[in-house]
Amino acid sequence: MQKTIITNNIKETKSLGEKIARCLKPGDNVALVGELGSGKTTFTKGIAKGLSIKNPEYVNSPSFVLIREYEGRVSLYHFDLYRLERLEDIEYMGIQEYLGGKGVVVIEWAEKLGHLTPNEYLKVDIDIKGKEKRRFRFTPYGKRYSDIISRYLRG
Repeated sequence: MQKTIITNNIKETKSLGEKIARCLKPGDNVALVGELGSGKTTFTKGIAKGLSIKNPEYVNSPSFVLIREYEGRVSLYHFDLYRLERLEDIEYMGIQEYLGGKGVVVIEWAEKLGHLTPNEYLKVDIDIKGKEKRRFRFTPYGKRYSDIISRYLRG
């Protein structure tokens, strides 16, 4: 089951992330896929707010440091794989230690994970449809994520 939601501006994109975050718990994995400027980091700011991260507006893409950790109701581990070209580099950074662990993992450019992709996760494809308009396609991999879509993304 897939669910598609359109947001018309940055505020709606953040609100959508916040709505999803309310049902996330430690061990959950969110894989973000979308071109540069599609709103992956904006959506993650909403997730941070929903996880009660202090100052979620300061959540930034960790492009140069590769991972940022934030403490909140549930810890947020925010990865950005944009600058990594080889799967070996992703393995070397130890991403496997975070997947399914003590916090929520959000991965930008998740299509680069290859065989490191967890068996269960929520895939979020983001497409640019206008200056601030975005299309979010949520695809669950695993029962937990199917439940999230059916319970929290109705309508």
